[in-house]
Amino acid sequence: MRCPGRRDAIMRTFMWTAGVPVPDPETITRRGGQDMDAFERIPMDARWKLAAREVSALPLAYRRAIRDGADDQLYNEIERAVWQEQGREVGVIARAFGMPLGDAREVAEAFAAATGVLFGPEYQYEIRDSAPGEAVLTVRKCAMVVRAKEQGENPLVVCNACHAYANAAIPDLNRGYTPTYMSAICAGDGTCSIAVKPARQE
Repeated sequence: MRCPGRRDAIMRTFMWTAGVPVPDPETITRRGGQDMDAFERIPMDARWKLAAREVSALPLAYRRAIRDGADDQLYNEIERAVWQEQGREVGVIARAFGMPLGDAREVAEAFAAATGVLFGPEYQYEIRDSAPGEAVLTVRKCAMVVRAKEQGENPLVVCNACHAYANAAIPDLNRGYTPTYMSAICAGDGTCSIAVKPARQE
């Protein structure tokens, strides 16, 4: 038996949690006079925000599930490997949309844009040029830190995942550049500052 009233209430709660404007029930129940399937009932903006919310919660979810039974060093190595792979997806997104990757600022912009796709609108940033050939990405709001605080966790628990992600993503965008963290929200700073600098030539 269908329970549209209960289903609508659940969906509207999800949308409110994700910060998505909630339309009236008639709008989300019907489109063009036809009943909408379950997936279509969720607006595209809500799909993105909800998916990004889950991605940003992953480090906390598997930390709770795995870490208690694992050696800390082994767990951290596994976590880094997972987030290094996730970081390489940044390059896939950037190249799929033809983002320029020729200099430090372009690399920083591509990294930030692709990260915003993965982590949603909670990821808030700005980019400025610093020294010649370098750029600084300043992150003012981090979705992973937001999730940690929501769940009563110390934000430091997401540092390992974040650093592994950025350290893999930026060289994958352009092997001539590497990230250097100058501050971190998860470590108690007001913002994250990541300098994109030319990689040292060995």
